[in-house]
Amino acid sequence: MNALYLQRVVLRSMTFLSLTTLASLTWAQEVSSITSLKDNQYQADIQDAYHRIDPKNDGWDSEVRGNQYGTQLNKFVEKLLHGEALSSLTEGFQGHQIRPSRLNIIFENAGMTIRRGNPDKDFKAIEEIHYNSSKKLKSKIKITRIEPNTCEALITFKASGFQVNTSWRCQWTDASPPKLRSLEVLEYEEVEQMGTPLLSEITEAVLGDTAAYREQLLHSTDFWRLRIPRDFGLDPAANHGLALADVNGDGLEDLYLCQQGGIPNRLFLQNKDGTMRDFSEESGTDWMDFCAGALLLDLDNDGDKDLVVSQDFRILFMENDGAGHFELVFGSSTKAQSFSLSAADFDLDGFVDVYICGYNPSFSEARAGALGEPIPFHDANNGGKNILWRNLGNWNFEDVTQQTGLDNDNTRFSFAASWEDYDQDGDLDLYVANDFGRNCLYQNQGTQEGKLPRFVNIAPELGIEDSSAGMSVSWGDFNRDGWSDLYVSNMFSSAGNRITYQKQFKTGTDQKTLETFQRMARGNTLFASNQKGGFSDVTLSSNTSMARWCWASTFADLNNDGWLDILAANGFITSEDTGDL
Repeated sequence: MNALYLQRVVLRSMTFLSLTTLASLTWAQEVSSITSLKDNQYQADIQDAYHRIDPKNDGWDSEVRGNQYGTQLNKFVEKLLHGEALSSLTEGFQGHQIRPSRLNIIFENAGMTIRRGNPDKDFKAIEEIHYNSSKKLKSKIKITRIEPNTCEALITFKASGFQVNTSWRCQWTDASPPKLRSLEVLEYEEVEQMGTPLLSEITEAVLGDTAAYREQLLHSTDFWRLRIPRDFGLDPAANHGLALADVNGDGLEDLYLCQQGGIPNRLFLQNKDGTMRDFSEESGTDWMDFCAGALLLDLDNDGDKDLVVSQDFRILFMENDGAGHFELVFGSSTKAQSFSLSAADFDLDGFVDVYICGYNPSFSEARAGALGEPIPFHDANNGGKNILWRNLGNWNFEDVTQQTGLDNDNTRFSFAASWEDYDQDGDLDLYVANDFGRNCLYQNQGTQEGKLPRFVNIAPELGIEDSSAGMSVSWGDFNRDGWSDLYVSNMFSSAGNRITYQKQFKTGTDQKTLETFQRMARGNTLFASNQKGGFSDVTLSSNTSMARWCWASTFADLNNDGWLDILAANGFITSEDTGDL
């Protein structure tokens, strides 16, 4: 059992424990309850996982040291920021000046300046960070590598309109607690914002007048878990999407929001002043079941936006009357819990088709004893099946997954998919981001002899399988060479970066498998097109890897300068304990 898997199994184990025991417990109560259950009340691998939470019990001395280094480093940074004496935390200390003496502007426009500096080469007595005293800096520290008496850490200093990103290599004494002997600055960057923020929080301004916002959306998952039985489909680690489109023909974009089981989905119509009103009940779209993904698109070519919803283990197709009232026309079991949807006219017949990403298999489909867990963790192929629904017109849909070849490599716990004619041959191809291992690029081979197009997974030969925790995929021409490039969001894991490089990690495993696990902790990936139908990995040179636990990403020209930027959404469960799970 490794730490990357442990993060997930702790969460997913909740699904399979007694509903009567856990139905109304908060997250903290659940953890307490689970750890107090008798050993025979949960599966052996979960029991083993809970015994391994404390690294002292698991033989991971490097993680024990890492916890100690982290505690001391936090104290060191706090004293540093407040100009306090550091002697109590150091011994015979030498170090780089934290802020390099020379910073170069690498990007500047009317709203933002980015400066980077090469670390000063000479060790010297460390100095207080010389920032404007009016800035109340907050720090965030992630230890990413552990060696004997050494750690590497990513440190972020933040204030309003100002951020420092830096990485350090620290040498420690053998004392308990350890003391800092030296500090080497490896990288340093400052980001300063001027004028109006690039993005502003407007949720309350837009939705604040609705009862749904005040009485539903402002409450946390823990709030609802105390009030709604778990068997309604409420999930602490749930993934819920949204869709934007004009559903009532007034020229204004409206918002459809998927929700937890036991809480209604919401359709908000936009008013002329930019606020929104709740139209959920009137629209007929206020499903109470667990819903993860939604699409607003014209399925019947009548000029208005219809609705597709992935509802737990079902897919629902709803027809719009043009005024925002919807009626269920077609529905089907998916035999997999679906987290996202993607649409395109893959066969060029004039009707939009829908691809469903399958994640957890249904209990009838799951391998016996596996409880839906990925096997093996780094290269799983026992997830729920993805489905391609071909739109036949007149609200008839056909499952053509097998006919088109998309049944190959099709059970990999898929989180997201995106269509794009990446090879510029006139038909749409499909990239699928999978959560536990290799991704797929299905190249559209075109139509032959009146048959449907066939797809072939060519990600292995192009070197873009990107084995990691794939959670989203976005296409865009970031370098303006006329060819689509590919950005995949994954998880950056400081714990994974630490443990996968330890000698005791998966002893006896071949080097290629070890490198796969190390790759899974690295973060996001940017593949640049080579203008010949292939790609090169430019992640590290473009500095696009670190986006923490990244659920979604997209290309967008945020500052209207003609160049595509990347917007990445990250984070996970929050509570009074702000540490990573």
